[in-house]
Amino acid sequence: MLFRSRAQPKGDRLCPAHIGGKNWEPSAYNPRLNLLYIPGIEGCNFVETVEQKDFADQGGPVKPRDRFSGGGTRTPERLYGSLKALDPATGETKAREKLEYPNYSGALATAGNLVFLGHSDGEFTAHEARTAKQVWSFNAGTGINAPAVSYSVGGKQYVA
Repeated sequence: MLFRSRAQPKGDRLCPAHIGGKNWEPSAYNPRLNLLYIPGIEGCNFVETVEQKDFADQGGPVKPRDRFSGGGTRTPERLYGSLKALDPATGETKAREKLEYPNYSGALATAGNLVFLGHSDGEFTAHEARTAKQVWSFNAGTGINAPAVSYSVGGKQYVA
């Protein structure tokens, strides 16, 4: 579902959105497949700049360099997420999976050729490493905004 404003926002269209693309969320690497997994935030917004007219030299109270409030962003369509598998040597996208929500958790790649992601709606998902297609999910009941970890105890492998 897309959320649209009644009027086209002023300003220039920015894709990905100013909070989108690849931000601080950790990526993961599978050395056997030579693939880098990048969780991302997709979609566009508009950036508008407006002349600030209340500076001291214009009769206002604001001194230059005190603050800036000359514009802002508008996001008329809901942002979504992605998981991309890239060849790190060429930058070529080898696989891509669209996610319903922006991803803020990061990725974990395992030797079993799975990539794990947490989602803001509480889903914890496993994706096939070559195709990025989801193969498993579990609802944790709360939003996930940190990457998964893998560890072993007594010869048994766990993902949390």
